[in-house]
Amino acid sequence: MKCVHCGTGLRNESNFCFECGKPVNAKECYIKELTDARQILTRETDRKSLDHIIELTEKIFNRTNENPALKYESRRFFESYLPMITDVLSRYRGTQDHHGVIAHDDSVKDDLTDVLDTTEEAFEIMLKDLYEHDIMELQINIEALKSKISRDGMLKSQFTIEK
Repeated sequence: MKCVHCGTGLRNESNFCFECGKPVNAKECYIKELTDARQILTRETDRKSLDHIIELTEKIFNRTNENPALKYESRRFFESYLPMITDVLSRYRGTQDHHGVIAHDDSVKDDLTDVLDTTEEAFEIMLKDLYEHDIMELQINIEALKSKISRDGMLKSQFTIEK
């Protein structure tokens, strides 16, 4: 992860940049890195995948901020997946910026497309998993309400409320 202000590499748990001294927010830093990498992608499908990855990243950060207990469940996302995809995109961007070699290498572009698609799918699964507990609780509450309504004799038949 790089500082959103000066671009210096940061330690994972830093709350401020050791280079410029400014406070940093991991979400902002990662989103900026991903957004900056978008400009170097030449395939529209890659840009759409990256846009979706950015959107999912924001949602995952927001979800874990809403419920800090989910930090452990999303540890792989924060400690592995997100740093790795930003590193891959940064290296791709750096190599293309400095050498222009990758721009013409279709096999690297194909590999990048594959990793973007895989990352997009993994982030979707991660976000769904972060909501799984809430979904299960909601389903339990719905079933409890249905049972109470039925037990109180408010239904003519299952799921039909009497008038």
